[in-house]
Amino acid sequence: MMNPMELFRLKSLWDAFAAAHPKLVPFAKSIYPAAFGEGTIIDVRVTDPNGRGYHYNLKISAEDMQNFTEAQRILTEMASNNPMN
Repeated sequence: MMNPMELFRLKSLWDAFAAAHPKLVPFAKSIYPAAFGEGTIIDVRVTDPNGRGYHYNLKISAEDMQNFTEAQRILTEMASNNPMN
């Protein structure tokens, strides 16, 4: 089982990341759930500081969606069982 203090630390790290990239969370909320589901293609392009490019895409499967739904359920359950809420 994960240490609850590590969960708080993880939340703090996420909050700092989200604050540093304020458009990411609203973007994610704007596409979920309408544009996120089986058959959705996620396309990622990364350019490193030296200008080298990387590209990857994936197509969301039914199994991916089942796993995502289960992960959401677990996270929601963990949050509802958090005595600090």
